[in-house]
Amino acid sequence: MLDIALEAAKLVKTMTVEAFYSAGKFDYKPDRSVVTETDIRVEEEIRELFAKRTPNTLVLGEEFGFEGEQKFSSGWVIDPIDGTRAFIYGVPLFSTLIAYVENGEPLLSVISFPAISMMFYASQGEGCWLESSGQSLRQLKLGEQSPKSLSEAVISASGIHSSHYNSSEGSQIYHLDAIVGEARDFIFANDAYQHAMVASGRIHGAIDTIMKPWDSAALIPCIREAGGEVCGLNGERTQAMFAGSLLSTATPELAEQIVELMAP
Repeated sequence: MLDIALEAAKLVKTMTVEAFYSAGKFDYKPDRSVVTETDIRVEEEIRELFAKRTPNTLVLGEEFGFEGEQKFSSGWVIDPIDGTRAFIYGVPLFSTLIAYVENGEPLLSVISFPAISMMFYASQGEGCWLESSGQSLRQLKLGEQSPKSLSEAVISASGIHSSHYNSSEGSQIYHLDAIVGEARDFIFANDAYQHAMVASGRIHGAIDTIMKPWDSAALIPCIREAGGEVCGLNGERTQAMFAGSLLSTATPELAEQIVELMAP
């Protein structure tokens, strides 16, 4: 299944990059998130490939949702363009996210950053790997030296939404300000990219206060297979893709501190 996910990510890379540099049209969904023509085309292409390679497997995607009477728990999960605002505003850190899920738990995933030719992928028990243009394939493994204390950690967030800085979005208002005050350093980083940087050891924690299942699913295997911790901001680790938020950290101790400090 990982081979199929990698094939899908590589299939849509050229299309996505060409659209990025030609600045395609976009519109707003009812929840004010942005949708582009490219989001739709990319998801269509990936769904078509999955229909050929795994015809009896269910698919949940951001643009076309899920067709079925039961609640989605197993199958493919697609976010064709994660970080659509970055895509339309010229920031090359958007990604294509693909995961395979069983019983609400992502077992394998691909995080592809097509504009910078960087791809992270993982499969349960097989490690997390980074494939980057001009570099040899590298397995990512967080070391024992990873910080356990927030005061020693570099933390990022994808934005100020659903926090005391901006309470106009989301159903929970988290204390992001507490993290800014306690962390060794704090930055803003784009969507999936910040979590990929946790897996690679460049930063130590990444916070997303508002997440959908297709935003989260592909991030979870990569973080966990690299040796990191993933949970919702409520601390829930089981079926974290459905938590509505996501926290990834280099160590469990760091996750516990952040969850406690950010609690509404």
